[in-house]
Amino acid sequence: MRQAKPRQKPLWFCAKFVVFVTILVMLWWWMLPAYGWLLLQLSGGFLKHVMGVPVVSGAIVPKEVLNTGTDLVFNLSTGQRRVMHIGLLATNIPPYFALVLATGGLAWRRRIRGLVYGSLILCLFHLSFIIVAMRYQEALMRASEIPTAVVQFFLTMPFLLWIVFAYWDRLLPGNAPAADKGTETASETLEEKP
Repeated sequence: MRQAKPRQKPLWFCAKFVVFVTILVMLWWWMLPAYGWLLLQLSGGFLKHVMGVPVVSGAIVPKEVLNTGTDLVFNLSTGQRRVMHIGLLATNIPPYFALVLATGGLAWRRRIRGLVYGSLILCLFHLSFIIVAMRYQEALMRASEIPTAVVQFFLTMPFLLWIVFAYWDRLLPGNAPAADKGTETASETLEEKP
């Protein structure tokens, strides 16, 4: 079998990433109203029963091309309507999937475990951000740097999680890169990763 040149490996990773992220973002935006509905149910119940926010009803309002402008709306008993744009908030899941899927040298078990754990972490962050933002909306409107910082953190989350779940064996002190419990050997794992 012909060995790939060292320069080709990062290019191959980038090509795979671009293909995966393009397909996954399109699919994600198509499914965004369903994910928004799930977030609406979970956050609405928590806001009403735990945080004491007088939520009467909620809705997901898909809008713009490919649902990118989807809004999560809570109607309160006070007559107020709280709206949150979730299109960009929740779009950090497809890049995470694309990064993990494009990474060479990961055994399938480790890849699936990374996808599941990373997705759960991202979803929990989405849920907690919605709860905090809806509960403390007035205070956050006065201090706009806080939501801006959180959004910047959310943008980096897929990359941070990818580094942790794909390269955890290299991050821990004293751990030499070892093969996963898959079909690769330690030398193959090192050679295939970008």
